[in-house]
Order: sequence, then C-alpha cells, then structure tokens
Amino acid sequence: MNDVDVVVIGSGIAGLSAANSAWESGLKRVLIAESEGVVGGSSRLSGGIVMGAPTRFQQAAGIADTADALFNDYMAINQWMVEAGVVRTYCNEAGPTVDWLGDLGVQFHDELIFGGGEIVPRCHCAVNNGQGIIDALHAKARERDIDIALGQRVNRLLVENGRVVGVAVGDDEIRAGAVIVASGGFSLNKERLAELYPAAAAMGDWLWYIGADGARGDALDFVEPLNAQIIGQNRGLRLLHPNFINAVEPFLPGWMVLVNKHGQRFGTESAPYGVMDGFMRAQGDVAYVIFDDLVLHPERGPQVATYKQSIPGRGAERHNANWNAIMVEDMVKAGRIKSSDTIEGLAQELGLPKEKLAGTIARYNAGAHAGVDDYNKEEKFLRPLENPLFYGAEVRPATLCFTAVGMRIDSQARVLNDIGEVIPGLYGAGECTGGIIGDRYVGSGNSLSNGATFGRIAGRSVGTTFHA
Repeated sequence: MNDVDVVVIGSGIAGLSAANSAWESGLKRVLIAESEGVVGGSSRLSGGIVMGAPTRFQQAAGIADTADALFNDYMAINQWMVEAGVVRTYCNEAGPTVDWLGDLGVQFHDELIFGGGEIVPRCHCAVNNGQGIIDALHAKARERDIDIALGQRVNRLLVENGRVVGVAVGDDEIRAGAVIVASGGFSLNKERLAELYPAAAAMGDWLWYIGADGARGDALDFVEPLNAQIIGQNRGLRLLHPNFINAVEPFLPGWMVLVNKHGQRFGTESAPYGVMDGFMRAQGDVAYVIFDDLVLHPERGPQVATYKQSIPGRGAERHNANWNAIMVEDMVKAGRIKSSDTIEGLAQELGLPKEKLAGTIARYNAGAHAGVDDYNKEEKFLRPLENPLFYGAEVRPATLCFTAVGMRIDSQARVLNDIGEVIPGLYGAGECTGGIIGDRYVGSGNSLSNGATFGRIAGRSVGTTFHA
C-alpha cells in the first residue's frame, strides 16, 4: 500500500502549484519533499512576475489579449525552436493559471507590465514579489493539510517494473502513486553547468547566481537511471553584469551606449533582457558600456529616462546599484571603470579601436541630437555623449538567473524517456524540465509562469490518472 497518493519534490512555485492542484484533483494525501530548510526554493527570491494571457487582471485593466497572441509571440521570438505542442499547451493554460493563483490567494498589482516585445502587457506583478506568491501557496497548502517535509533531500526514485512508485531520502523510502519532480535547476553545480550550460560556465569568476542554495541539479541525477530524455542544451537566462557588486539589474540605463570589442554598436541598449542575452552571445559574450560625466554631475546637462521597465511596488534604486554616481566614482578609483578626456583616449584605455569607437559615438550623438537612432532606441533615452570625462567599463552576461535544461515532458507534464516513451508514474514541472523556455527568454515572468502552469497541469494529470 502507498504511504501517500503523490510525492512532489520541491516547494517552489512549480512544486506548490503541483501539490495544490493534485489536492484539488481529489488526492488528499499529498507530500512535498523539500531539500532545504525553508519553503519556496528560488521562487521566493524572484521578482514575482508571472506571464499569462488572457487573464481577469488584464480584463480589469482594459487589456485585450489572447492565448493565440501569446503563442504567436512566443514561437516567433524562439524561431519555433521549442517544443511547439507543449508550448501551445503552456500558452493555453498560462492565463487561467494566473487567475488560479489569484484564487489561491496570490495578490497582484493592478498595473501590468511589458516583459519583452509583446504588443500588450501580459506580465502580472505579485505584491511582495516572489515571497508573496510562495506565502499564498504555502498558506493554501497548510489549509489543505498538505504535508511539507523540510530538509529532506531526495536522492533516488523508487522504481518497480519500469514504473516510478516513490522516493528515497537516504535509507527512508516513501511509496506513492506518482512522483512530480519540481526540484529546480542546477546553477550551483559547476560540473553540470560545464556540461549542459557552457555559455554560463564560460563566465568563470564573473559568474554569480541569484537563486537558492538548492539549485544543485538533483533531478538530473535521480532520473538518469530511467533514461529520461534531457533537452534544452545551453539554455537559461543571463543578465549583463559589470563585476562591481552582485546586484540584479535586468536593464542597462538607457543613456549608455553599448559597443562590442570592435568599438561598434550591435543593438539597442534598452532591449529586453531576454534578447540582450542573445545579442551578447553573438558578440562573444564581451561588450563595453560608454557614458559621460553627466552621470556624476547631472546638473551640468539634460536628463533623460533611465530604465525601460517600471515595476509596481519597487523604487528606481533596485535598478541602479551599479550605475549611480557613488559606485561609478568608487569603480573609477578601483580601475574597473576607465576614464579619459576624449573618446579616443577612452578607447585606448579599454583596448578598443580608436577610430571605430570615435566614429560610433559621433554617429550616435548626431542621431541623439536629431531624436532618431540607428537601433531604434526610444527618443526618451537619447542623450549625446559630449560631456568629458568619458567613462567605459566591460560587461558580460554573467548574472545567472536560471537554467532551462532538463527533463522532456509532454503536454500532460509526463516525463519522457530517451526514445520518447512516457515513464509511468513520473511527472515534471518548472526549471528542472527543458524544451519550453528556448534560446530567447520571452519576457519577465516566463520562468515563474512555466513553473506554475506545468505544476498545475502535473497535479491535475496525476489526479486524472489516479481516478481513471
């Protein structure tokens, strides 16, 4: 006889969504096994933005949107190089899942935001960020008597006749009708990073991870004996980082100019951060930001907008940890920001071609005066770089947000083996799965939305199978 109906591995948004969904599907003996001593995984540390369409929150804000529009945007930005059928299910279910999170007690700000290049805003910002989501889902789980075992790191799956029938924590075995793996990614596992996400591993000493300590890739270890199919090679999300301090800054200040190692611009500085990761890969993952003395002395010239995205409930200081006057002065003294009276001199300090950088800045300045830009940077960000001293610093995509390599699942969140067969009794959701988040991060809230949506689907699928 089974000890429980279902074991959920992990207590982030995917795991808590899966557990609550399984309970709603009629499974009253639900156990969450969490390796760490606190509920929430990396989700509790996140910005708490969840993407989905259409939702009642969009409707209340007067925003007309559809699942078809989300699917078209999603597939276009990823050039269809994702699991199209699974993504279709995700897009159909993401909007209802946002509403469902609201039903479970998650509070969202009235204002929605744009996450990337979509036509209408479809990113929902939770009150109190990721912790607010976790608190609501955790409270609902407690209300439903869903057991959560903290500090219980699953190290293997129990398998009989090819079917997953439970989990083991050391010598302790727990039998279950099914197992849902929602244990997160592998950002803190250097060996797995080198193997599966070499673009992140290549950042070396610059690399820092913004998530929780449980991101060790446990799922990869305990599904390996089952020949689970692993997909999503070299996918995840990296943000630009100057290696000053460890601070999450999704966007560059709009008044900067970003150039490659040839001293040339290669995209708009205010591009969505999911797109910026791709820009940087094409430039060898090294670039330089250029700005002038108005950063240190704003009273000497015109001021322009700084950031593309304003998130409800957060101040501008969240964005500006690396690029404020005090930090710039400190980093100039430390030699991490170079400076010069001339653009040519700055190029020499940075090791960039003098004539090319000077030409790039001259063209940028001419466009800024005219209110137009070669890369369609919005006019509100345009400010000529004409006020010495001139400053520059190297940046790399070295802030690691999450990994997107993992188990292949189908539209019912069932895990597939390496020949495409369903592994009986095994389901997956969230960061430990692959194939849904592609080479381009679609926008703010893609990761949490993926976790919540497929967690909900997984719980529902287990319930359907259990009662069949």
